[in-house]
Amino acid sequence: MFHCGMRQMEEKHVANKVDLMVWSNRLDLLALSNFKGEVQVHRLHWQKVWNLPPPKEGVTVQAMAWRPDGKALAIGYSSGTVCIVDIEDKEIIDKYDFACEMTEELYSANDYGIPCISWTVKSGTLESAVEYNLYDDASIFLPKAPSPSTSYKSQVPEDTTKTLKESVDNTQLSMLMIAFGSGSIYLSVFGRYPYGIIHLSQITKDECGEYKILDIKLSDDFSVMQVLYLEKTSNNIYLSVVNTSVLSGFAEEMFVVATRHGQIVELLSHLDQTMISITEAWEHILLEMDTKMAYYASSVPEGGVSADLLELLMLGVPSDELELFLLQELTAKGLKKFGNSVELSYSTIQKLVLKQLNIVGQSLTYHLSELRGLTRVPDRYKVLGLEEKMVTEAIKASCAFLNKCLELQQVIDVSMRNYKAFFRWLFVVIVRLLDEQTSSEIVKITQQELTHIAEFLYNFDNVQVEGSEHSSEKPVKFNLERLGQYLLDQNLTILPDDEDNPWHKFLRENSCLLKDDDTIFPMMDFKKFSLVQQQNYLKNAVRKIFNVKDKDVGKYFSILYNLKCFDNPNNVPSEQFKVSQMFDSSEERFLTAFIDTENSTEAICFMAVSIKEKVCSSIASKFIFTSCLISDSDYVQDKKLQILDLQFYSSEFLSVLVKHPSINDSAIFIQVPIKIIIEKSTEFNIKTKSLVFNDKILKVNLSPLIETGVFKVLEKMDGFRIAVSGNRKVAVVLSKSHRKVRVFEMEIDGEEEEDETLDTTSLSHTTHDSVNRSTENQEDIIF
Repeated sequence: MFHCGMRQMEEKHVANKVDLMVWSNRLDLLALSNFKGEVQVHRLHWQKVWNLPPPKEGVTVQAMAWRPDGKALAIGYSSGTVCIVDIEDKEIIDKYDFACEMTEELYSANDYGIPCISWTVKSGTLESAVEYNLYDDASIFLPKAPSPSTSYKSQVPEDTTKTLKESVDNTQLSMLMIAFGSGSIYLSVFGRYPYGIIHLSQITKDECGEYKILDIKLSDDFSVMQVLYLEKTSNNIYLSVVNTSVLSGFAEEMFVVATRHGQIVELLSHLDQTMISITEAWEHILLEMDTKMAYYASSVPEGGVSADLLELLMLGVPSDELELFLLQELTAKGLKKFGNSVELSYSTIQKLVLKQLNIVGQSLTYHLSELRGLTRVPDRYKVLGLEEKMVTEAIKASCAFLNKCLELQQVIDVSMRNYKAFFRWLFVVIVRLLDEQTSSEIVKITQQELTHIAEFLYNFDNVQVEGSEHSSEKPVKFNLERLGQYLLDQNLTILPDDEDNPWHKFLRENSCLLKDDDTIFPMMDFKKFSLVQQQNYLKNAVRKIFNVKDKDVGKYFSILYNLKCFDNPNNVPSEQFKVSQMFDSSEERFLTAFIDTENSTEAICFMAVSIKEKVCSSIASKFIFTSCLISDSDYVQDKKLQILDLQFYSSEFLSVLVKHPSINDSAIFIQVPIKIIIEKSTEFNIKTKSLVFNDKILKVNLSPLIETGVFKVLEKMDGFRIAVSGNRKVAVVLSKSHRKVRVFEMEIDGEEEEDETLDTTSLSHTTHDSVNRSTENQEDIIF
């Protein structure tokens, strides 16, 4: 006897119309979207965890999927954007924009959006994940990078601060599959490492084929993928069984590369945060000094700043404007304060460069070198699309970044020396102008300090933006800061003097060494790069390594069977089809069910494809429900029940929501045993079948076979959509108005159900006359 008791947990009326609903299989959390494009996460008793607004106005949610560990949620928007959201704080872990991928196709993102997202975990644990490998332990060779400085609070979104620790610590491999465009599927390991993009036209060998994917399901061992899709020209539904043994056969390699990718992405994120801290340190403190000097520069002719200060240095007599500026604008007290601020700022930047940028750069070079080592084992890692040449370019970019950090340190050292001399000299000038008495040691200026001051003043009016005369904005007349040019996304204007560098001399004398590109990288190409430009170059070089556009992973997939499932002569829109798939790991078979809700009295189409030993034996059936489900045999009229929605609850039950035959504002929730469906299904030859659900497949009425313990009448609930989870033993029903939801706890035993709810057996077996009686006294019944 089958029994699946239900107990109502909550009933809520919502302010905004609810659209999609998805349960987490690990936690008692429900993700739902509304017609405004917002996504909310609720606990079982309807406590709201958070609310995420849409990325922009007019965008709606088209698909959602939970990461297998329940710690992240993938959200697909009608704009072609997919966001991976951290469940704890709704921060964006990753973001994909497939709209740009679709511009080359015939249909835009608005036509397709993101019709389907699926996230599957591979059964079993990976050897690479559970066994300690001395050679994979980078902590032995690399210093641990300190956390990014929080001295200067960032005003930019913190989505780049999310790390991969949740993913890379997993002992199981997970695969995120995103359908987009006219039949493209994006595959991502852990939802972070981009494995590649395949198109159904590659698999079906129809280059002109245009498809809309309805659902994707991957077997637990990643060896077979089943895709249910709509062929756009005929509007018929097809089912493809795809051989993806490359995913199962190279699971260990995918885990290794995905782990390296995660480490590299985390380091680049750390790099971004450190650069923000350095830039803010410069902007918030040193920029104020620039502003003060720029105020003085605006009161004198162009080039007058250097002229006045050099004249003061040489003759000891300031001009009237300079004297006014020193005594009223700067002042001795303000100058001393600024000197300390500048020194503190330099010290902060120097620590960030030494203790963070250098460590991150070294770690990046190390992990990229590891990645290059993997590319040199082609029999294991070639299928992942890694190219040694691109990895080498990224290593070169990382070395150039480290070299630029060293250059910046030297600039900081020289600038600090010159700044101290400059401030000390100005302080002495102000003291003398005020005729204050002070010790001779303080006012004494050495010849070397005079040289440093002269060198510093020489570039006063030369730190200009190249091409600024062509800019619509007023060019900057004056900039005190040599360091500032390294923090702008433009070429350096004051280049370091490295002509006497012994290493550069050695390379010039032995140019043959530069021919070995894998060992010695020439840095002359990056001489004019600022630190920001060098950082962007590094990020682009790393991005090219993992760029899915350059990968042809589709050649490693092959089609086992491609079946025409459903003939759609009426051209019913794909949105009208309710589809559900799952993989039954115990029986090694795919289960598929769908219904045309436009003609909802039509039968549910069910199919099971067994993949044991890759011999795909298949069965199919059509089944309906009639009003005898809830009536006695003396109930004369027996009509088909309108099917509202369906979803696989587990490998044992298919959850079906049908309209009550006589009470308009009620529905019936049925847990259909899969065993009964399979017993009534017909086996067919998957190799020769031209149309699975043709007229020869008889419709089976399952109502007489359904026991009272597996269905419930839901009073005052004119249902529209359901979401169920067999792992968490929960279900939720959405009303036709989209504004009312009921949450149920499932698989309640008979005694507990009887204690908590009223028995519905009497209601289920009343005559037609008794059903129409007033039910006012039953309005508060819960199930």
